[in-house]
Amino acid sequence: MIATGMSTRAERIAATVFACIGLFALGLQLWLTLQATNAQGLTWSGGTLRFFTSFTIQANVLVVLILLAFAMRPKVEEWTVHPFERSAIASYIAVVTLVYLALLRDLWAPQGAQWLADVLLHYIVPLGYLAFWLFVMRKAGLRWYDPLLWLIYPIFYLGFILLHGRLTGFYPYPFIDVSSLGYGGMTLNALGVMAAFLAAGYAVLIVGRLLAGHEPV
Repeated sequence: MIATGMSTRAERIAATVFACIGLFALGLQLWLTLQATNAQGLTWSGGTLRFFTSFTIQANVLVVLILLAFAMRPKVEEWTVHPFERSAIASYIAVVTLVYLALLRDLWAPQGAQWLADVLLHYIVPLGYLAFWLFVMRKAGLRWYDPLLWLIYPIFYLGFILLHGRLTGFYPYPFIDVSSLGYGGMTLNALGVMAAFLAAGYAVLIVGRLLAGHEPV
């Protein structure tokens, strides 16, 4: 299936369903996070801020927003949407799954509701969005330097969590935990993750350009 420049009813329904799954997963994880942080003595606001320090959460929020925008946009306006943001999010959510599989999955064994949230946020929603981007969304118009621009958000995110960690002592991921790695170790790990973002970005770009040749101008 190739994007035609006009969304169909089935595509908009599918976008809505995926968005609802994402919203459920985010709501479930927020509830679990607030329970855990409340047990640690954090306020509701502090627990909510900690929830949003996760790149997984931020990327899934972006996925939900993009899918809802797709579902609500009139079908005849679909051809006007530039693929920059949608493709950037495809690269971000791909890195979420890849980093989780490579670095984080073996560090814990979630059970019950936490297992469900984990599966939804790291597998179901990312793979669902990537499939939606691949088969439904327009990709014509991507430029060779777009993946470099897509790095701006992960770099900004890194600065945010380093500042948050400096103030609170909490780092959402062990590979950027300055308190245990020091700034040297953290920098090496951060460069590796940024390389993953860049590689994912160019993979998205290459696939997007190959498929864009079959889309209407």
